Amino acid sequence: MKLFETKPIQNLYRIYDRLEELWDSENFVKLLAEILVFAFLISLLLIELNRIEIITWSFLPSNHFRSIEMAFTLLLFFEVIALVFSLVQSVSKSMEIQLQILSLILLRDAFKLFGEFPEDYTWHLIQDKVMFMFIEAFGALAIFAVIILIRKFDKHNSICKNIDMQKSFVGMKKLIALVLLLVFVFMISLDIFYFFTEKTTFNFFHFFFTILIFNDILLVFISLRYSNSYRILFRNSGYALATIVMRLVIQVNSPYNVILGVSASIFVLCLVIAYNHIPLPYKKE
Repeated sequence: MKLFETKPIQNLYRIYDRLEELWDSENFVKLLAEILVFAFLISLLLIELNRIEIITWSFLPSNHFRSIEMAFTLLLFFEVIALVFSLVQSVSKSMEIQLQILSLILLRDAFKLFGEFPEDYTWHLIQDKVMFMFIEAFGALAIFAVIILIRKFDKHNSICKNIDMQKSFVGMKKLIALVLLLVFVFMISLDIFYFFTEKTTFNFFHFFFTILIFNDILLVFISLRYSNSYRILFRNSGYALATIVMRLVIQVNSPYNVILGVSASIFVLCLVIAYNHIPLPYKKE
């Protein structure tokens, strides 16, 4: 009996299937939306209570605008979990979700700059930050537009030659997704715990994209088990390279982060077009 057909592995598959079914359910989607609304309103309330010194929590900001950034960060955490489930669907789909997260990170950074405005601001105090805020916003818009084009050109064809190989490949990705899910949930919980206990938080998205780099490389090698096509190998390796560039976006300041982010998305678009619409002249796949 093959390893991936043993009962413990099959049980892990079922656990993943149940988690994915829960995540995609209409009631759970509504619950996530309600959590975001509640978190946004609670953050506004806590900031106000902190301002009037009813509570004195040093980790809370004193600017109401910062509540937008805090709510967006929570939204990004949910998008990270959505990315894990997309890995099983297709490598291309997971790359789209990565770009979505990158665009939302740029939007969050724009809101973060907005949160640095004094609430009784005058133009001469904010004019420099406004320029960088719009650079971040238009960078996010450019990536959003590229994602739409990627969805138009991407065909999401399977790399496997038969149903049995497809089931095996999907099973492998389910196991990887479960591991990533545990890792990311632990990291999210730890970051939130550090925030509320006034400890130094870490840059979650820095570590997030670092892990994705190793995950993408792992998928490149695993995919060779099911197809040694040069076209597929190049595409998956290109996706891994794009993830490396996205990780750099988290480390650099505006406008270089926007330049790198938009460049990575355009690279992915060109890769998708080349992979799906330019045939190799010497062999039909």
